[in-house]
Amino acid sequence: MSSPPIKVLLIEDNPGDARLLREYLNEAGNSQFELVHADRLSEALTQLGEGLFDVVLLDLSLPDAHGLDTISRLGSQADGTPIVVLTGLDDEEIAIRALQQGAQDYLIKGQADGYLLARALRYAIQRHKAEESLKARNRELMVLRKISETILASLDLKLVLEQILEQAMFIGSFDLGNIRLLDSNGDTLEIGVFRGYRNSENVQSHRKVSRTKEGAQSTHFRDRLFEQACIEEHVQTCEGLRTMKKEGVESFVQVPVRAEGEVLGILQLASRTPRKFRPEEVHLWETIGNQMGLAVQRAQLYEETKRQARELEKASKLQADFSAMIAHDLRSPLMNITGVAELMMEGMFGSVSEEQKKWLLRIQANSHNLVDLVSDFLDVSKLESGYVDVNREMVNLTELIQRSVENYRILALDKRISITGSVDSSLVSIHADPRRLDQVLGNLISNAMKFTEDGGEIEVGAALAEAAWVQVWVRDSGEGIPADELGQLFEKYRQGNNVRNSKYKGTGLGLVICKMIVEAHGGKIRVESQEGKGSTFSFSLPLNS
Repeated sequence: MSSPPIKVLLIEDNPGDARLLREYLNEAGNSQFELVHADRLSEALTQLGEGLFDVVLLDLSLPDAHGLDTISRLGSQADGTPIVVLTGLDDEEIAIRALQQGAQDYLIKGQADGYLLARALRYAIQRHKAEESLKARNRELMVLRKISETILASLDLKLVLEQILEQAMFIGSFDLGNIRLLDSNGDTLEIGVFRGYRNSENVQSHRKVSRTKEGAQSTHFRDRLFEQACIEEHVQTCEGLRTMKKEGVESFVQVPVRAEGEVLGILQLASRTPRKFRPEEVHLWETIGNQMGLAVQRAQLYEETKRQARELEKASKLQADFSAMIAHDLRSPLMNITGVAELMMEGMFGSVSEEQKKWLLRIQANSHNLVDLVSDFLDVSKLESGYVDVNREMVNLTELIQRSVENYRILALDKRISITGSVDSSLVSIHADPRRLDQVLGNLISNAMKFTEDGGEIEVGAALAEAAWVQVWVRDSGEGIPADELGQLFEKYRQGNNVRNSKYKGTGLGLVICKMIVEAHGGKIRVESQEGKGSTFSFSLPLNS
């Protein structure tokens, strides 16, 4: 089967040149060319408006147009049609400028025979097709890049889908479109976003399409709707598609929205003018559908993560509330036991022997230990749940450390331990919670007192560490901690051998609480220790946390 003739629009005001060119093409083309002649640019523009041409053969000297301006005027009307200049102007500079303005070739009259002219026209058509294909591919890549940027820029699913639909309609020159996503059950398509409808009520009149319910499946495409691209190029004359017909649609294409092979919805793009969809176009929209699937999946994962975070936050609050309730219920009877033991020792209920006092003192001591244990559990529960109350204010660290040292002065004298404060005189106030810092210092000093032998030394100090940071430490000359246990000290319920072998028992929560309080202030806590030479617990805090 022979190819259709190449339709050439010749714009030439010289009848003799026009006749000669026709003869050239008849001889060289063997009836492969169909020539239409116009002797003025205005007539040529009319011809271009009425019919399609494969190529334009243009003279630059016309009665109503002259020079390179002729190319730009013609190009605005003949967009998509290659132009070959054939002129008597043998000027290299003009030839280069003509090509820069969009001409595919520049031929000189008298230098081009029939064979050269025919080849130039055919080459011009092929070059123009290649250029247009490259431009189209670049536009597609630009749209895909914009879609990728849109997906990465936002987790707002509706906003992302609206922008993707806009880009898809732009690149395909569509009049209207919609994106429908499967509902939470993964069964029925629901309108997500739409664009270009003349009557917005028509959007809701789209048929409810289900993947599983037989009576609600697509009557036009059946189950192919969720498996592959579906095309209808004769909407007005086919059966069904009532909504599309009401919108004046002539042709449309729809592709699945997929992520990792799973169908999440469909993208539907429609035109109110008849169209034939090329395979490469459909492939592009399938690619957009796949990109959109990633956006949908990403947004759905984000929403699911937010939902889970809300559930976790709710569970954490319930846990904290439950812990507070249990702590309150435990502390109340313990405090009552302590109070009654104290009253009994004072003889409120009759005389008490020395042996009875000894056991009452033990009851008081154990009750206080249990109250401390409950308080530690409550603190850890609050800190882990994020409900720790850190009330920041300007704190004079020198005064805070001196007060902490004085609180342990009597206990230190009883054990003949030297406890001193060493605070840098240049240290300024810091922005922190004084009650919580006092709690940290109390824990660290108490530990130092427990594990420093009689006659030992404890130093509590603070100094500027670096720009906008302060370091606080508690250093003792106690028995030290084995190197292989240092990394576990700040874990819940982990205690070193020195604690397990000591007469002082604890919960294993004190250092955990210290770590959490310090980190709630934006700081860090650390320990350095050598067996037999003592330990240094230090923490750094920002001056303005």
